[in-house]
Amino acid sequence: MDAKEAAMSNNDTIGSERHLAELRRVFDETFALPPPQPAQARTEFALVVAGGQRYAIRMSELAGLEVNRKIVPMPEGPRGLLGLSAVQGQLIPVFELAVLLGAGARGGAPRWIALHRSQELVGLAFDEFQGSCRLPANALHPLEPAQERAPLSRQAIQVDSGLVHVLDLPLLVSALAPGRKEKPEQQKGN
Repeated sequence: MDAKEAAMSNNDTIGSERHLAELRRVFDETFALPPPQPAQARTEFALVVAGGQRYAIRMSELAGLEVNRKIVPMPEGPRGLLGLSAVQGQLIPVFELAVLLGAGARGGAPRWIALHRSQELVGLAFDEFQGSCRLPANALHPLEPAQERAPLSRQAIQVDSGLVHVLDLPLLVSALAPGRKEKPEQQKGN
């Protein structure tokens, strides 16, 4: 081996030792760092419009979303009942969400249906689906319940530049229990 080859071999050894030392340093530093924090739990919301108002629905409370489903009107039924629709191989009652939230009925059936499964599948029809958002749990803001009616929204989220009420679907659907037909207007005053 001549002097030139010996120098190159010596440089390779020194380079390998430096590389090995750097790997040891990086390895040791990883144990000096605090353990990684678990990712903050996030909740996904569907953003919908009903009765001209924007609302949020927890995706975890939905069995699905349907669009442009035929709704067969019913002659009588509870407040807000639009009729029946065939969804997922079964007939389900479809209620107009805006009416259930206190807004007036609109002409024609809304385009979208949010499916909620409590004991049975129930459809809640609304006008517009505006997409979804995923927010950390600390993004939910508590609301004071309205005194005049059951609290259908106990929380709000910040979306864009305003607060959006988060609907409590289990509470809303439980208020639709069979046998809770609203009395005709003439009987309310009696």
